[in-house]
This record gives sequence, structure tokens and C-alpha cells, in this order.
Amino acid sequence: MGKGRGFTLIELMVTIAVLAIVAMMAVPSFGNMVARQKLNAATRELTLAINQAKSQAALMKTTVAVCLNRINTDDDFNKDKCATALIPGYAALANADQQEVRNTRVISVQIDPQVAIESTSAEMILFNDVGSATTAETFSFCKSAQNRTIEVTRLGNVRQVAGAC
Repeated sequence: MGKGRGFTLIELMVTIAVLAIVAMMAVPSFGNMVARQKLNAATRELTLAINQAKSQAALMKTTVAVCLNRINTDDDFNKDKCATALIPGYAALANADQQEVRNTRVISVQIDPQVAIESTSAEMILFNDVGSATTAETFSFCKSAQNRTIEVTRLGNVRQVAGAC
């Protein structure tokens, strides 16, 4: 009878052990990649919202507010708080006018709850009727020891900086 072909049980167990070791080395880097992607998504969303607000403010010739939203909904309560804090005369408007302001002049940016907003970070910014920010602001996000900072100048220019928490 000829020699059988195939793998022995020992060879199969060694191969599985080597694959398990390689997989264990890959898991932490995969976790870091996921954290980095969540951080990148948060900064990308905020940058897009800031650019949209600048354009919208200049186009409509009025103030437009951008606010961070920790709850992943675009509800009117968060937009109402943002408008009350930033838009002059908002509280004195009638309900229908307040609804119009929330729909056209307040941009709410949803931030993943797993991405931390640093305590020194701004949470809202207002653009005037020519598309300039009323104040220079810095937004800082942190996830898994990685940091992204978005700096907005008074002219409305946006700069992103990567760093560590």
C-alpha cells in the first residue's frame, strides 16, 4: 500500500496556531483603523458643514449657525438650543418663523457618540452675512488616543490638524 497524501493532524494544528497568532497581531491595528475612520468621519462632516454654512450665509445674506450634535438625530430641540444661543433675536420670533430659521439657518452636525469632544473644544460657530465667522473657533475630537483639531479663522478658512490626545 502506498503512502497516503494529505495533512497530518499535527500539521493542521500548527497551521491553525500560526494563523491565530497572525490574527491576534492584526486585531489591534484593525481597531485603530476603525477609530481613525470614525475620527476622520467626524472631522469631514464638520468641515463640510462649516463650508456649507459659509456659502449659505453669503448667499442668503444672513447669519448661519453650525452646532455639534451628540445625539444622532437631526431633531428640532438641538437646533432650537443652537439658534437660541447664536442667532440674534431668535427667541422673540413667532413659532413659524423659528421653524424657518431652524430649517434654513441652523446646521446640526451629528458626531458619533464614541468620538469624544474635548472639553476645550468649541461646540458651535456663527457665520455672518458675508460668510465670515463671527469669532475664530477650534473644534477638537479625540478617539483612542488620536486627535483631530479643526481650526476656523475669522475669515472662515478651515484647517485640520492631526495629533494625539
